[in-house]
Amino acid sequence: MSRRSKTADFASGGLLALALCAAFGMIFGAMANVPGCAKGLAVISAKLTAPVSAAKAEPPDEDVTPPASVEPRLAGSLIRLSGFGGLDIESAPEETEDPQDGDEPAGELLYPDKQGSRGGEIIRKTYTYRPSTTYVELPGGGLLRNCTDIDSEYLLEQCAKSPDLKPADGPLVLIMHTHTTESYEPEMRDWYDADFSSRTTDLTKSVAEVGARIAAELEKAGVGVIHDVTVHDYPQYTGAYDRSAATVREYLEKYPSIQIVIDVHRDAIEEDGTRYAPAVEIYGKSAAQVMIICGCTNVPQYRYNLRIASRLQSQLEADFPGITRPILFDERNYNQEMTHGSFLIEMGSNANALEEALYSGELVGRALGEAIRGMGE
Repeated sequence: MSRRSKTADFASGGLLALALCAAFGMIFGAMANVPGCAKGLAVISAKLTAPVSAAKAEPPDEDVTPPASVEPRLAGSLIRLSGFGGLDIESAPEETEDPQDGDEPAGELLYPDKQGSRGGEIIRKTYTYRPSTTYVELPGGGLLRNCTDIDSEYLLEQCAKSPDLKPADGPLVLIMHTHTTESYEPEMRDWYDADFSSRTTDLTKSVAEVGARIAAELEKAGVGVIHDVTVHDYPQYTGAYDRSAATVREYLEKYPSIQIVIDVHRDAIEEDGTRYAPAVEIYGKSAAQVMIICGCTNVPQYRYNLRIASRLQSQLEADFPGITRPILFDERNYNQEMTHGSFLIEMGSNANALEEALYSGELVGRALGEAIRGMGE
């Protein structure tokens, strides 16, 4: 075939390709206006352009360097140190910036002192689970709910390994609260107060008091603990995780011995106006069920966090069967990239009574103390 004929064929082939592209463009353009087709095209496009998930990659073993620390600012915090002569320090709260428009209503978040308007129903429920492809049994007992594309067998292998705890000359555990004002129903009942936001600035009635119960049990077990009660979610709610991250960095700089950071929250389970209180009877008393959450998004050392969290989960189930919901392992962050022992724990829900959550705080503190002793053996 001559050079001229090759060029002519190439030109005609190019014109044909352009024509086909134009035709397909018209077809896809029309499909985009057909119900259901636009979504399908978006899925095809996403599959073609989506990057490989970072969670699939084997994270490095080396420690992650936290962001640059800020000048220590421990105002507004109750610091509880055990193992150092039982030192208690309470500092004066600092002034808080005015909230942005629409962040929060004016005034404090009050805890109800009288019966309010009757809202929807509260149903008390003991959540139980069976092993499946999503819910897998941990080596030491209890379950892990894997909501990622990371292989569950790999996660179980990590949970079976020894946690990365080193001898500490100082406090070992930091308990803090990103959503410090999260609170509970004032009493056990089958309906909730429609006028109550389930948040309060009375920290004796919020998750801060639950954290205090956990800390008290760790102190009894001889574990060095700091309990921080800085309010990160009021008067501004937006940005609470940024503010709590700054608090954690300050403590890690001031106390390099800290290796476990627990962010204590409470859940909120509601459907069609009905709220659910996860509860179980332990030694004849109603306790709020608890759920540990471990994230892997931008948390290269999630394996280490998971090892300690799984030890606590297994210890809780061994000591107080039924008290846990499965560990939630998900593509989340929650500032868990800061240590090799960071996790979040949901202590019941907003439908639980305060007394149930406080009781569970005591039980979690006991189990954590026991688990930490076991990790050191």
